[in-house]
Amino acid sequence: MSTLELSSTTKTALRFLIEKEARRVGSRTVAFENVARLVGASSSWIRKFLTYEDAVAEPRMTLFENIREAYNNICERIEADNRADEQRWQAIRGSLNEVSTGFSAESHRQNQAGLGDGE
Repeated sequence: MSTLELSSTTKTALRFLIEKEARRVGSRTVAFENVARLVGASSSWIRKFLTYEDAVAEPRMTLFENIREAYNNICERIEADNRADEQRWQAIRGSLNEVSTGFSAESHRQNQAGLGDGE
């Protein structure tokens, strides 16, 4: 991966981290501070890195690794949350299907007994 590609990918990851954090805390300013603390940089460095092409130096390797690790951690949390949601939805769907099956069976028994003809 070239330096340009690495820089572009790092910026994309940082933007994602900031947007995710801004939604969580409700403030972009606080999001920049929190992400900066998380990755070991200043919020002003992150702003300059994202905004101006040559205003700051490319991230040192340890900073890049911190950004990568933070991004991966958030992705893993999102995926775990999605899996947990899917399990909850499946459980609810199963419960609803059981209820529906019970209604269908009861309705069939009422029809057999002549009770379900709407009179």
